[in-house]
Amino acid sequence: MLPALPLPRLRRTALKFCALASLPLLAACSGESDSIDFAPACPVVEIPGEAADYYQYSGTDHDITHLVARASLTRVVGSCEAGEHRTVMTNMKIGLHVERGPASKVDFVNIPYFVAVVFNGEIKSKKDFVAHVSFEDGRMQDLTHTSTIPITLPGSRHIHSDQYHLEIGFQLTKAQLDFNRAHLVMPTFHKM
Repeated sequence: MLPALPLPRLRRTALKFCALASLPLLAACSGESDSIDFAPACPVVEIPGEAADYYQYSGTDHDITHLVARASLTRVVGSCEAGEHRTVMTNMKIGLHVERGPASKVDFVNIPYFVAVVFNGEIKSKKDFVAHVSFEDGRMQDLTHTSTIPITLPGSRHIHSDQYHLEIGFQLTKAQLDFNRAHLVMPTFHKM
């Protein structure tokens, strides 16, 4: 039997927040000042390719008849604003496409995922979450999103929000990670 292949990766290298255009201007309100302060830039969001798909199988066979659930990350939306003491307040939601497989015996699935804050290449913070997806009325798939995830990034005169980036992915077991690495479809580019 053939293994189920991962969805195409059109957005795997980096995503920016979709709501950047809606960032408000913060005007300085002091007496004679003509300065205008802008809202801080949101950090770049990266989705590591090997953590972008989630496959759960019953047993060790990786064919469609043993598939319990499959999920992929679809988008990241959010906004940023200046917080107190030079912090940057980031609020985001992660879009998910979740499918119930033929081996599923229940009408819901819990999908673990993570958000990591990376500063100058080093993970400073990582938080694990679980998306609970219910398949009501016999549905076999759902396009959903997480609840709002607030993240506060510290800053100073020498530390700016563009030195941070966020990494988002599914929290995988070693077997799931090995499966993704073995079935990862790498993009190919041709000279024009």
